[in-house]
Amino acid sequence: MSARVVVLGGGPAGDVAALRAAQLGASSTLIERAELGGTCLNWGCIPTKALLASADVLRTVRHAAEFGVTVGEPKIDFGRMMARKEEIVLKMRGGVEAACKRKNVAVIRGQGVIEGDAVVVDAKRYAYDSLIVAVGTEPVGLPGLDMNHPAVMTSNDVLRLTSIPKRLVIIGGGIIGCEFASLFAALGSDITVVELMPRILAPVDAKTTAFFQRIVEKEGVKFLTGRKVAGVDDYRKNGITIKLDDGSKLDCEKLLVSVGRAPLTKGIGLEAAGVKVEARGNIVVDQFLQTANPKIYAIGDCVGGLQLAHKGSAEGHRAAENALGHDRMPMDYTVVPSCIYTHPEIAMVGLNADAAKEAGYETVVGQARFVGSAKALAEGQPDGFAQLIADKATGRILGATIVGIHAVEMIHEVGVAMSDALTLAELGSIIHAHPTVSEMVMDAAQAGVGVAPYLS
Repeated sequence: MSARVVVLGGGPAGDVAALRAAQLGASSTLIERAELGGTCLNWGCIPTKALLASADVLRTVRHAAEFGVTVGEPKIDFGRMMARKEEIVLKMRGGVEAACKRKNVAVIRGQGVIEGDAVVVDAKRYAYDSLIVAVGTEPVGLPGLDMNHPAVMTSNDVLRLTSIPKRLVIIGGGIIGCEFASLFAALGSDITVVELMPRILAPVDAKTTAFFQRIVEKEGVKFLTGRKVAGVDDYRKNGITIKLDDGSKLDCEKLLVSVGRAPLTKGIGLEAAGVKVEARGNIVVDQFLQTANPKIYAIGDCVGGLQLAHKGSAEGHRAAENALGHDRMPMDYTVVPSCIYTHPEIAMVGLNADAAKEAGYETVVGQARFVGSAKALAEGQPDGFAQLIADKATGRILGATIVGIHAVEMIHEVGVAMSDALTLAELGSIIHAHPTVSEMVMDAAQAGVGVAPYLS
């Protein structure tokens, strides 16, 4: 009899776990209370990137004359933008469903609750030899705000908008907040971002953040850092006025609350099953993604750490193998790229300049600005740079930050270099095609060791 693997949660972590378990010969069951694909496919990565792509097309058309192409003033069909977003989501969701069918993964719809050695859905028990929990997270609200008021939105609610808000205030200058600021700036909204911390984009180094903020401010986005919401001055049918802690007021048509996400781990029987759950709701796992109950593993956003779809998918792959005793290995988080799909894009892997210094490294920094890239200039996107951080003692690459056009596509090369323990000199010696924006990585590496023909 084949091993029975039940996966609770069908997002990018859970569906990969179920599919990998099936590949390894297990009887695989995937339980999802909503839609396959989870937050990433239905409410996060995919729909937002579809909308951001529309915004980039709009920016390109507005600058068409610079390329020798004369067009009229573009008109925004917001309804079509939202419909296109849904078409892409449905296509991707269909791909997940088809993969489950091909691999004979049984997909069960409904809320699952752990009871002993089974997960119960609508009074039916699905017994397991190994359970992999991948229940994900949901947006959190802000105390003192009526989160049910029509003017107040979470990141999920934004995807249900039927019109472009004229005035938008975003509470939270993290990745999600900045991505939506970048989107609605292109669509013509008057945007103010309020951030509690001294600066936006806390995971990014200070230099890159300042560079990004200057560019976005040129599009009219206003940033108020070191500020928090003190209360609401007025709720209206078509708007809201909030008060900040410095006494100032902000009036807007829509208020987007983007202050984080909470794990969906309550009420599903984890504690009764012997699984340890932290006060904030994150499931505690060891390096093998195993919980305190040896039959139960946990993966994805609900275990904390970086909330990234690709991290969750990698965990799903590893958890399925570990649960089935196939090449049992600890999870390796050494090289996990992180991408921000703003305009310009920001991509990171490993340590940034600030984090490397805080970790005690004496570093060498190599940088190449996109203004020196013929390809970036040809595409009309010269704002950006590639920055590599290396250990001065060994030359080994510690991390990279890339900001600008194609940044999210370029970062993986550095991840591979780090995985192979390459030095700046070794990466710089690899011939890159010209003209490409990717050759900025080579130039940055050569600049770090003082051999870049144009930069050293």
